[in-house]
Amino acid sequence: MNDKIAIIGLGYVGLPLAQEFSKFYKTVGYDIDAVKIKNYKLGIDKYGYLDTKNNLINKNLEFSNSLTDIADCNIYIITVPTPITQSKEPDLSFLFSATNSVMKVLKKGDLVIYESTVYPGCTEEDCVPILEKSKLKYNKDFFCGYSPERINPGDKKNTLTKIIKVTSGSNNTVADRVDKLYKKI
Repeated sequence: MNDKIAIIGLGYVGLPLAQEFSKFYKTVGYDIDAVKIKNYKLGIDKYGYLDTKNNLINKNLEFSNSLTDIADCNIYIITVPTPITQSKEPDLSFLFSATNSVMKVLKKGDLVIYESTVYPGCTEEDCVPILEKSKLKYNKDFFCGYSPERINPGDKKNTLTKIIKVTSGSNNTVADRVDKLYKKI
């Protein structure tokens, strides 16, 4: 099977991840921010998320804010922010919104990888029920992987390709698949 990856959320985690995965896979960077998408299509990283310039334009990388453009992907990597509220609770609204978007395009055999920072149990207890609204069953029709983000914003020494990624999956086979996927970058 030829994997096609959708990176959901193109901030300091998602944009470098999309750029790296596009070296090996067809990749779609998806974000709801139309201005950000327009700039990325022009090769402009005005936020400085990438180490070098002009890495955004290549034949394997496209950018979109339309779910239609990620519907043919089979791997979805969610990299949206999970900020803390004033009461020191995690704000999971971005995570749930991204998960709901993926649910709308989820197909049998797809893999959803959570790279956003979440507390233990959040994926299976909070996100999987959203994905199952697609009428697909977890660990039967679709699978989940985990690769907590390890990027320290502003750290130019310990970048995505220089850190050790921690990965796992919803079963042993999926864990191996996620591990092999991330070892390429």
